Amino acid sequence: MSAVETYNQEVGDWGRDTLRQTRNAVLRLCVSHGAGYVQQHVATKLYAGEASKIVFDFPLHMVFVHKGAGRGYGGSKSGKFTNAGGSKTDTAKGSFGKMGTGKRVPKPWFNPVLEAQFPALAELVQNYHAEKIVLNLQRVLID
Repeated sequence: MSAVETYNQEVGDWGRDTLRQTRNAVLRLCVSHGAGYVQQHVATKLYAGEASKIVFDFPLHMVFVHKGAGRGYGGSKSGKFTNAGGSKTDTAKGSFGKMGTGKRVPKPWFNPVLEAQFPALAELVQNYHAEKIVLNLQRVLID
């Protein structure tokens, strides 16, 4: 197996392991396997044959769970959002700035997992690209 294939495999493994951990974080928040658990996916995108992007996909409502937002508990950055019907709607004035308060407590399930996993990904990328740089430097030398 070539160095690129090994790198792509290791990046894919990192993504799948991180996905497993985000799903476990969702399970710790609720009792049943809902859409927030089942509809999580990860994909590795390639550029010039090398893994260049890792994409995590999950239902939009899981962002609200993470932030503690919902009906009557809006944020303070914007007054517009896209409702379930797909049309633009204004946030109710009474809900501005209430995100993360009252019954809508933030339940961080995504960021803590990724933050814990970043060092492993950084080491993986560093090792691969350091090896590539050394190989490219050796090609510069006159034999």
